Amino acid sequence: MEQGTLIGNILAWLLLVVAMTFDFVNFSLDIGKLGYFVDVPSLLIVFGGTIASTFILHPMDEAKTFGKSIGKTWKPNDVQLVETLTLIVDVAKIARKNILAIEDALPSIENLYLRSGLRLVVDRVDRQAIVDMLSHEMKFTMAGKDSEAAVLGTMGSLCPAWGMLGTLVGLVLLLQNLDDPSAIGPAMAVALITTFYGSLFANVIFNPCKGKLDIYNAEYKTLMEMIKDGVLYIERGERPDFIESDLMNYLPPDKKAMYEALKFENQGGGEG
Repeated sequence: MEQGTLIGNILAWLLLVVAMTFDFVNFSLDIGKLGYFVDVPSLLIVFGGTIASTFILHPMDEAKTFGKSIGKTWKPNDVQLVETLTLIVDVAKIARKNILAIEDALPSIENLYLRSGLRLVVDRVDRQAIVDMLSHEMKFTMAGKDSEAAVLGTMGSLCPAWGMLGTLVGLVLLLQNLDDPSAIGPAMAVALITTFYGSLFANVIFNPCKGKLDIYNAEYKTLMEMIKDGVLYIERGERPDFIESDLMNYLPPDKKAMYEALKFENQGGGEG
């Protein structure tokens, strides 16, 4: 589980519950106050309306994946920069001796983008064709990932709007029933809580998840760019140490330190 998402959600909901239920004057806790913030009509207007508008704005295949996209933010990003760089350098050492020998290593390479790129090298495909094919695959892969984040961004922007719409609905109901005191309370609840729900869903769920997916996608694009450069270096027959030195620029400082530590450990194991 991704620790940032877990800690952030715990803090957000805990602080909200404390603010709703804790009396800071008498230092007492009244859990029953949470009931004041539960209103089914308001929930239907905000959450249901947001989903409806999202389905209108985005193709169905994209819009219906919003739950899956939120779930991704609860998992650590599976981008393996260090492991992939190590693999590229190892393949470069093989290719330096015999580029056709790469073919034996292809079945063991799990990253499909790297595997397909090396397959093009083994097949002696024209260099410009390799560049074009890898660029196109990167473009369409990232377009799919960006569309997932865009759906959450849409929901984050629509929630407050539907909250305001619900507020107007509540005010209309309130004004239509001024002569009925028993109807004023429920109408006022719709008017106020819809705005609360709109802000809550947008700022605790949809916008933060969209931002985290953007970070994940940026890391994945970095991985693909590193793989693309590595494949082209291997195709050109560059030295493994040169490839390693250049591709290390794709690693953030913490990953560089991890790679150096792993490299040192492997060298020490080989000498032992």
